[in-house]
Amino acid sequence: MGASAPAPPVGAPVPPLPPVHVSRPYERPRCPVAARVEVPCQDGAAIVAWVYAPAGVRDEPGTPFGLMAGVPPVLMLHGNGEEHGIFGPTIDAVVAAGRSVVAVDSRAQGASSRGAAPLSYELMAADAREACARLGATQVHVLGFSDGAILGLLLARDWGAHVLSLTALGANLTPEGLPDEDRRFMVEAAAANRAWAEGGRAGVLLGDGTAAPSPAEAGRVAELLQLMVDQPQIDAASLAGITCPTTVMVGELDTILPEETHRIAASVPDARLVVVSGADHTLPKVAADAVTRELLGTVALNDVRHVPGSLDASCAPADVTVVPLPREERWATALNTLYEHVDARAGTSGWIQDVWPPVGLARELLGDGSYWGAFDAADVGDGVPLPDAELLGAFAVDHDADVGDGSLPGAGRGTGGPDWEVLPAGELASYHLLAVDPAAQGRDVAVALLCAGERAARELGARVVRINTSVSNVSANALYERWGFMRHRPIWLPYEGLPLPGWTSLWELRL
Repeated sequence: MGASAPAPPVGAPVPPLPPVHVSRPYERPRCPVAARVEVPCQDGAAIVAWVYAPAGVRDEPGTPFGLMAGVPPVLMLHGNGEEHGIFGPTIDAVVAAGRSVVAVDSRAQGASSRGAAPLSYELMAADAREACARLGATQVHVLGFSDGAILGLLLARDWGAHVLSLTALGANLTPEGLPDEDRRFMVEAAAANRAWAEGGRAGVLLGDGTAAPSPAEAGRVAELLQLMVDQPQIDAASLAGITCPTTVMVGELDTILPEETHRIAASVPDARLVVVSGADHTLPKVAADAVTRELLGTVALNDVRHVPGSLDASCAPADVTVVPLPREERWATALNTLYEHVDARAGTSGWIQDVWPPVGLARELLGDGSYWGAFDAADVGDGVPLPDAELLGAFAVDHDADVGDGSLPGAGRGTGGPDWEVLPAGELASYHLLAVDPAAQGRDVAVALLCAGERAARELGARVVRINTSVSNVSANALYERWGFMRHRPIWLPYEGLPLPGWTSLWELRL
């Protein structure tokens, strides 16, 4: 909810105390926190994300926010009215297995604030995506419990290129997936908490001497309960779009109706259904070992890793040659055609025709002599492309390595600029508009471009190459990670008109 309701008039009747939930104690994570990040949202909310990392992994260049190169983290999302610490033993186990954990306190819960936008599961799923973007986590394995499992289903369905696996504990698709008596209780409890928020008193003690909820706390609880009364409203058929390995998990005594769980498992292609004998809904508390076992087993089904390597001429494909593009109009036309093909291909680049690249930018860089193009080796003679050669990919390289200071307007404004070393301009080179024609994918054209780019940067006298790319571009980030670029903290650098997060990944290669 927004601002606290005004105090009731003196002498006004005090409503009955709402039902007070005393949560069962649980073991919080014991492993150290590598980073705690507050992620600003457009509506004023601040979403807090915590990163737990294996021993020796710190928040520094190369492992910003404690996220290791080549090892996608597990994103953990908790249930209604909770906070991320409910996953304590599982967080410790994942970290002990050599993988970082990103644990998010959902909006209006834990350390995260409410903001002004109408509360919904779709909004909280967007918050989780924004947290991953802020951290630079391009791909994640997802573990969600209860409300967090609902978020996990939405992420796997709508953000599929970024979700490597999903382990969903106690999810439901609609409120009707819960027993009638549970839904009636939530309706009544939400109403009672609203009444206390409007007419209650602060500082009231219960019969056992513990503090009753303040009116502000009751208002927050009422809204979270109402969320479960009205939502989610997920079409089971839409889950057919989930392509990652998925485990649907419940307790034998779960509050989720068995038919609801079976409906979810049947709707997600090839999903595994796991029922924990004798366990209730609170699996992270009562069956942490089983949760950890199933999570790690699901992760193993799609344990994508990018082992960093080093670029040299032997890495480039033999049938692709990269040469400087002559400063001729036909190559400006060819560049525009290349980018039209990239813009037209659906994917995670997010580029849009005439928005990115901006009209005229490629021609301008070509006129500066900055462009290199990739061709079939047979279409290049004496270091020059033949007149009818087909452009497979291209990039520009120059000394312009300025990517901004994080001060552009938007939710992330003021979060700071790049964390890399300030170097003289002549020692820096930067890649621009690096792209491969979709028709040439699978031929390692991008690797050929990077190999040539290193040579081009050396010819400019640079000893460091830098590039930025959207955190949503899975293939580009994986490419730089694989070929030895160092990852730095993302900065706020939104591209107006593009459907991309405002956070930009920063990559650096020492020559």
